[in-house]
Amino acid sequence: MRSRWLGLMALTVARAGMGFQFQSVAAVSPFISSALGLDKTQLGWLIGLYLLPGIAFALPGGLLGRRFGNKRLVLVGLLLMAAGGVWLAVAGSLLEASAARVLGGAGAVILNVLLTTMVADAFDGKERLLAMSILINAWPIGIGLALLVIGPLSQAAGWPMGIASTAMLAAVGFVLVLTVHRAPAPSATAPAAGLGLGTMSRMEWQLLFVASLPWLLYNAAFQIEMSFLPSWLLERGLSVAGTGSLLALNAVLFVVGVQAGGIVLKRAQRPDLVCHVGVAAWCVSLLALTTSTPPLPWIVVGGLLGGLPAAAFVSLPLECLRPTSRNAGMGVFYTVYYVGCATLPTLAGALYDHRGGSAALAMASALAMVALPVLWWFHRSIARSLHAVRT
Repeated sequence: MRSRWLGLMALTVARAGMGFQFQSVAAVSPFISSALGLDKTQLGWLIGLYLLPGIAFALPGGLLGRRFGNKRLVLVGLLLMAAGGVWLAVAGSLLEASAARVLGGAGAVILNVLLTTMVADAFDGKERLLAMSILINAWPIGIGLALLVIGPLSQAAGWPMGIASTAMLAAVGFVLVLTVHRAPAPSATAPAAGLGLGTMSRMEWQLLFVASLPWLLYNAAFQIEMSFLPSWLLERGLSVAGTGSLLALNAVLFVVGVQAGGIVLKRAQRPDLVCHVGVAAWCVSLLALTTSTPPLPWIVVGGLLGGLPAAAFVSLPLECLRPTSRNAGMGVFYTVYYVGCATLPTLAGALYDHRGGSAALAMASALAMVALPVLWWFHRSIARSLHAVRT
């Protein structure tokens, strides 16, 4: 019992390292932009590039873990993250920085796919729900930690040191996973027979595509906010430390909102209404941040209420996938997620260059708002499919 929870602690630190490294470029954006001569479009490209390897590796990632061992592949992923962090810290051009970012992102994709499987193998029942909620929240915790630490560290010791700190955290995760985590007995998991895409019916493919969109739009909006709000606040006269503190507070409140949302959604008679209220409040807060009003109240409102729908959005594929097609379907789900989240920050950066930071934040608000009619469309499609099956 104790070893399982210690193992979860190690995996949680590793996942927090993903969020920490993802957010590192945005956290040092004023410094790295000046050093490498980046405009906002190029900065958005560099931020989104961390997620681009997921397009290629999300689907086969689980199979690689089955073939070579989940723990072994996670250790490889952490090594790639550490190497990518070191390389980015010494990069002297956009091309070199991009290659380093892809290397670290490839390691993060391996972790993103396999950590969930490792927790599922170690826990079941209500314990699994608790363990999964802890693991999932490690990503925004890592983002918040980056906003709180990397900016001031870069200001004091230079942006390369801020970026290098991501390699240090990946190394800590490597040591913890290597020494603390214990893999379950080989008999606990059955070997994979193949990708299994053929097990998905035409109806499942159609529903899965719709189910993937709310999670994609929701996360893209969050990433755009975390990526470009720091530059926007700095342009409005806030200090680096003050900006980092505000964004770290936002990320922490999102963590609280996600945990609260899981409880509220489970008990609510109309969970979709909870999602609509949470997203609408978050969108209003994003738009309010583009005005001259004090940012702190909207940071609090957006953080607490914006996290409410997360559990509902990430669970949508489970409503349309059968157990036999679930693994393949979740691979497709995360591939769609990576395609959108790797490209939309670049578009937001281009919008920032041409229209200013308020336009980028308005884009984040619009993306999140579009998730609501898609959520309605998905449940309407589910109802129609069930009716067709029964008749």
